[in-house]
Amino acid sequence: MRLRSHPDFDTDPLPRSATLRGFALTPLTPAEVDEDFAAVTGAAHVLKNMFGPWPAGLTLTENLYDLAWHDREFAAARSFSWIVRDKDGVYIGCAYLFPEMGRRGAAHGFIWIIDLADRVALLDQLQAELSDWFAATLPHPVAVAWHRPTA
Repeated sequence: MRLRSHPDFDTDPLPRSATLRGFALTPLTPAEVDEDFAAVTGAAHVLKNMFGPWPAGLTLTENLYDLAWHDREFAAARSFSWIVRDKDGVYIGCAYLFPEMGRRGAAHGFIWIIDLADRVALLDQLQAELSDWFAATLPHPVAVAWHRPTA
């Protein structure tokens, strides 16, 4: 079954990779399953309640399926997911843009950073940089409602 793209991104999907001022966005694909699984399970206490009960009890196989789904959605221009890396290339979190289905010009942005001492400051910086990047990159204005861990 072929997924249909979101109408906001039919002709202009977002880049798979990007370099922001303080971060690099790289593809969140099945090839990164080991690295992603280590980050997600290591940050489970940070992610608690951000996406319902996930990642409680997450297995490597389930994570592989999740990454394959994210990859498929990205390829279809339906939703967009990236690994967030610091300037040294270290995996420090993820960013997602989920356009609202059945509505144009609106999306939900989710960001999380592993449990670092300066995590809240990094989240603020990442959200600001992503907001700037989306404003310059999105095919037309999209209002992004931001979500991030409260823990």
